[in-house]
Amino acid sequence: MNDFVPRKVLGKFMHVTDIALKRESGKSLVFFMGAGFCPYCAAERWAISGALSRFGTWSGLSDDASAGHDEKYLNVPTVSFVKAKYHSESVEFVARETADRNFEPLDELKQSDYEILDMYNPDQIIPFLLIDGQYAQVGSGYSPELIQGLKHATVRSEIENLHSSIGKAINGEIDNITALICKSLKNNKTADCQEANIKKLLEKI
Repeated sequence: MNDFVPRKVLGKFMHVTDIALKRESGKSLVFFMGAGFCPYCAAERWAISGALSRFGTWSGLSDDASAGHDEKYLNVPTVSFVKAKYHSESVEFVARETADRNFEPLDELKQSDYEILDMYNPDQIIPFLLIDGQYAQVGSGYSPELIQGLKHATVRSEIENLHSSIGKAINGEIDNITALICKSLKNNKTADCQEANIKKLLEKI
C-alpha cells in the first residue's frame, strides 16, 4: 500500500488504494461525511441517493436545504440522510452528518469513522465520499451553483432531463458513483452495471 500512487479515475474521484475495506456485512461500503449547512454536500447528496437507488431501496429520505447564510452558495436544495434508511443486498451505506443546516451539531463520529478518516481524509474535509476503501472524493462532483435556490421538484425534473445542464451534471456524477460501486462488487452483472454508459466508464477505471 505504501508504494501505491493515487490517481484520478472518474470525475473528481481518486483511486487511493487497491485494498478494499473489509466489512462484517461482506458488502461494498459507501461512506459519506457531510453537514447540513454545506452547499457542496447538498449537491452531492442528489448523486449519492440517485446512484444508491440503483443497488437498493431508500426509506425516510426527506427534503432539506443547505444554510441560508455564511456559505458561498445558499439554500441549495438537497435530500437528508439523517433519518433515512437504505437497504441493499450488496452495498452498505454509512452517512455521518456532523451538523444541520443551522450549524447545530448532529452525528457524533464513531471510532470506526475516525479510523476511516485518519486513513483517507485526515483533515476531515467535507463533503467526503469513499467507495469500498478504494475510491475517494473530497468535494462535490458538480457546482452547487447549478441548483442554488431551486425547488426540490425542479431539481428532480431536471435530473429526468438528460439534455439540460443540470441533468447532465447530476447524472454524470450519478454514473461515476454507479460505475465505481459496480467496480467494487464481486458480482457486477446487475442491469445497471451492464448499461452501455456504465460499461464505458468501467473501462476507464
